[in-house]
Amino acid sequence: VYGLYLDLDTDGNGMLSQKELLGYAGAYLTEVFVSRVFEEAQTYEGEMDFKAFLDFVLAMENKPTLQGLQYLWRGLGVNK
Repeated sequence: VYGLYLDLDTDGNGMLSQKELLGYAGAYLTEVFVSRVFEEAQTYEGEMDFKAFLDFVLAMENKPTLQGLQYLWRGLGVNK
């Protein structure tokens, strides 16, 4: 997972921007979804650190679980 994080970090600053996260998993994510993820996740000056990325990856890889669905629902704004 850390190797993927480093691959996505195209500017090499150790953090992921929304644009960089759009490259996750073959870029099937929408800009709206990624924007919502960044609204819900703890970010630093608008960029995601490795811990927030790890939470994101775990949710994406475990969509059928309660925890995965809760994370994704927050990103979709379903529970608001």
